[in-house]
Amino acid sequence: MNRNIAPDIKTPDNIHLIPSQRVTLDNGLPVYVIDAGEEDIVKVDFVFEAGKWYEPKNLLADFVNRMMREGVKGKTALEVADIFEFYGCNLESNVSFNNAGFQIYSLTKHLPKVLPLLMEIFTEASFPDGEFSTILNNRRQKHTERLAKNDYVANRNFLSAMWGQSHPYGRVTEYADFENVTTGMLRDYYKQYYNASNCLAVISGKLNDELLKSLNDIFGVKAWTGATAPKDVTHTIAPNAELRLHTEKKDAVQTTIMIGNATINKYHPDFDKLVVMNTLFGGYFGSRLMANIREEKGYTYGIYSGLSSYQNGGILEISAEVGKEVSEATIAEVAKEINILRTEVVDEEELDTVKNYMIGKLMRSVDGPMKYSDVLKGQILYGRDPQYLNQYLKTIEATTAEEIQQLAVKYLDFDKMYKVTVG
Repeated sequence: MNRNIAPDIKTPDNIHLIPSQRVTLDNGLPVYVIDAGEEDIVKVDFVFEAGKWYEPKNLLADFVNRMMREGVKGKTALEVADIFEFYGCNLESNVSFNNAGFQIYSLTKHLPKVLPLLMEIFTEASFPDGEFSTILNNRRQKHTERLAKNDYVANRNFLSAMWGQSHPYGRVTEYADFENVTTGMLRDYYKQYYNASNCLAVISGKLNDELLKSLNDIFGVKAWTGATAPKDVTHTIAPNAELRLHTEKKDAVQTTIMIGNATINKYHPDFDKLVVMNTLFGGYFGSRLMANIREEKGYTYGIYSGLSSYQNGGILEISAEVGKEVSEATIAEVAKEINILRTEVVDEEELDTVKNYMIGKLMRSVDGPMKYSDVLKGQILYGRDPQYLNQYLKTIEATTAEEIQQLAVKYLDFDKMYKVTVG
């Protein structure tokens, strides 16, 4: 072996995905099962269509999800937490624009013992006023602290300008919002959206028949069925006509920069190739933005571009923290890099490097049942078959330099982008 010669880079022809199957509980709740792994560990992910898209008032979806574990009928928040801790379980929760959910990690042998308590959280949450007051005050205090940070203010200004305050993607939290949410509202939202008809589950890890039976016995009861989330919810987009927005902070040493616009989401046929273009442009450490603005100019420790896909829209975002004195120069360099990508064909070697990085990242994302469960969940929420990942792999490999340029012309127009600075 000659260690002075780098080994050949080999890309996979396809991804060997861990087998999964879809089962349906007695009440119609779909469960996606990934039975794999050597360790006696299991993860169950419950996803409800109960995100911010459906809330009649700001913060409602967040507070419902947060408060559900703060006490159930006959048990206080401390008692609930103690039971999970006794069995060594980790319960996490999250809220996005369309969905809200819970993930529980447990030893396989202990999961049947804590699933009844999780069902109580889904059906008998008590929303105690005292706990709500504490969480509300803590959240208000965090909001105050975050308003002192450039990146938090920049993100608020960026999203609000793009979508408008009446749209969930652009709605930002104001102090008045904390006064407009009550425990009564939380209970109503909870009853409407947290039910089996509005839920799917993904279970992964080392499973057994007893565990799957427990899942059906506990979460498959027909009394838990309810209404699905309404499909006709719409929101008005009211973008700001002013594309250049600045918030001055006299004592700031650095300036946060956010540049971008609304764009396509994963439902659009261009999206997967647009991800390749974005990765080359600013989506990884070896990107053009990093090479120019970090390595060559030294304006920042890091500058990135990203694509965020939501069910009802998407966002292209370029962000960086730079010295206040070079903020305008940084923006000019971003414009320059966009222009180069629109007017010059990408070098094949550079494109191959990007493809190899993306393929490696894709392979790592499905390495193991619990990692793969997150990927599978994402595919399900967009109505895709698990084998779509192999189609995505082929799309990465097939994307040409000419297509990168065409996509840049189509989706990167600096003159139509918002430029938000705080500092």
